[in-house]
Amino acid sequence: MEQAQAVGMPEGSCAVRSRHQKPVIVVDVGGVLIDYDLGRVFEALSRRFDIPAPLSSPVDLDRLFHPLVTGTGDWKDVLPGLDAVLGIRLPPGEWHTLCNQIFIGEVPGMDEALAELKSDYRLIAMSNTMEVHWTHLMETYSIFRHLDGWVLSYLEGTVKPRAEIYSRLQRRYCGNAPPFFFTDDTRSHVQAARSLGWHAAVFCGADDFMENIRRHRAEG
Repeated sequence: MEQAQAVGMPEGSCAVRSRHQKPVIVVDVGGVLIDYDLGRVFEALSRRFDIPAPLSSPVDLDRLFHPLVTGTGDWKDVLPGLDAVLGIRLPPGEWHTLCNQIFIGEVPGMDEALAELKSDYRLIAMSNTMEVHWTHLMETYSIFRHLDGWVLSYLEGTVKPRAEIYSRLQRRYCGNAPPFFFTDDTRSHVQAARSLGWHAAVFCGADDFMENIRRHRAEG
């Protein structure tokens, strides 16, 4: 997919127009817009196959799903590793369904927060995600109607906290200047943003998110 298609806008138009548009707020997706629980997948597998709730740590998940999250591989590359770790065998379609069971619902208060901010800011998502998740989220949750664009790891071939994905968003949506504000529920992602000169805060709920924005706006 060409990069212009990846963000759903004509190539180059965002960076050019952003100099004359509203300031940009960047939000993570999982844990900021949508609540999730990785354990739900493995609880479902445990019930189905009558095995102890398997897998390991988030590090194992990162390693196993890395080709999908970076768009460098597909399910045929990932499934042998998953099946080997879990001692099961599932076709890709069933894995798709299981993977989407991690999502619980919209984070309380964030739909209202984005609706309030939309008149004064451009709202951009930046997410480490894979295609099966993003497609499901866009089809399922109405909160995404507030977004003006997004930068997704599986389309970019890189992930947070690597500097490249932040720089791409900055060039594409902010005229190569830092956005007004960024929030993410992962501290290392926030620290990476700050190292690039972004004003950023760890997400601690909708009320705290709005207070951070009000405070930053008052600081000028």
